Amino acid sequence: MQEAPPLFAVDNLAVSFGPHPGGARVVDGVSFTVREGETLGIVGESGCGKSVMAMSAIRLQASPPSHLESGSLRLDGQDLAGLSRSTLRQIWGQRIGVVFQDPMTSLNPTFTVGDQLHEALSLHETLPRAAARERVLHMLQRVGVNAPEQRLQQYPHELSGGLRQRVLIAMALMCRPHLLIADEPTTALDVTLQAQILDLLRSLRDELGMGILIITHDLGVVAGFCDRVAVMYGGRIVETAPVQALFAAPRHPYTHGLLAAIPRLSTPRGERLAVIEGRVPSAAERPPGCAFGPRCSRASDTCRAAPPPLRELGQEQGRGVFHQVACHHPMELP
Repeated sequence: MQEAPPLFAVDNLAVSFGPHPGGARVVDGVSFTVREGETLGIVGESGCGKSVMAMSAIRLQASPPSHLESGSLRLDGQDLAGLSRSTLRQIWGQRIGVVFQDPMTSLNPTFTVGDQLHEALSLHETLPRAAARERVLHMLQRVGVNAPEQRLQQYPHELSGGLRQRVLIAMALMCRPHLLIADEPTTALDVTLQAQILDLLRSLRDELGMGILIITHDLGVVAGFCDRVAVMYGGRIVETAPVQALFAAPRHPYTHGLLAAIPRLSTPRGERLAVIEGRVPSAAERPPGCAFGPRCSRASDTCRAAPPPLRELGQEQGRGVFHQVACHHPMELP
């Protein structure tokens, strides 16, 4: 049987920043897909371009200062790159839901939670007042908000961090979107709340059949929640694979370094944790070759001369899911 096309497909996305197009290339040639009912995790250090890439892929990044240099952005076969802002506003919230990184700054402090949830619904659906209130209350209950009638009258600063995050998720899912973008949805939450939020997203994904793109720097979240993972560095995807394959055998030296830096209970007392020396270069400081080259112990003249393309190393048995890596000297299989 012919495989169904992906729900969301991004091909050769390039984004620059500056007063005019052609400035600093923050995202450089990124390609990925998300299928219906699938969760793709985007991981990497701060400053590698994860959030800019995701917001640009759905045309939500402000322009200027950002400029879409190239890229095909297809949602259900429709190319978002050529759409007007008015058309995109109908897609945002209705077919694409977004959970932003900081719930305190994402919610308007001058409006009640009820006003903001009703506005998110009324922008895309025309419902009688009673039916709209019922939808809002149902969604708050669905995301685990206790006493939802009371929460509708409260302002964001009156809620805890976990409740604010749940309100954001309810707002993003109000119109049952096909695709959910979750930007660091568990940041600044304690581990108990993190587990609750991820369990909630998992159950809603299974119930609604939506695809999820989750941006995080927490490899534990990726291991327990995602189906596939893409590792970003210097504005590019340097490795992508099914989660189990990536954790079992990382092939890019950067991915290997990230996994080696995870604290483990088996680490002997007094032994220092592994670190990746140096820092992520800014878009203006990237070397002409591999962006990770200055921090990589395996770098050669070939790495310094030209950036490596993302190439396939192998296919997971019977699933058509490939392990890809952008490295001239990938790590050997264990």
